[in-house]
Amino acid sequence: MGLKDAYKAELDRKRAAEESARAPYEQARERLRAFYREIRDDRELMDQIQAEVELFDDELKIDPGPIMITVQVTAEGNFTMNYEVKRADDYRVTEVPVRSIEDIEQALAKLLVEHD
Repeated sequence: MGLKDAYKAELDRKRAAEESARAPYEQARERLRAFYREIRDDRELMDQIQAEVELFDDELKIDPGPIMITVQVTAEGNFTMNYEVKRADDYRVTEVPVRSIEDIEQALAKLLVEHD
């Protein structure tokens, strides 16, 4: 095996390892995209929650008015969720523990009702 073949083999191994490491992130990002589409495609839900819903690559933002909810995909393929109360005299960001889209759905429903 010559240098060219050895070099190509090493590059192929490196690319395969990078793709394998990135797979959980890509899968979680796709689940978040599907969740976003599910929300946007449900006209009745959109009318009920009266919120702006936007997806920026790996970050979902939901703005129903009094709070801003953010869901992000981490590099490891997990989800993080937080919300900020939009009050100048009481600014705070609160982390919400989530592990799955189902957890996100439950937490979102609770927040949307609490801050209606």
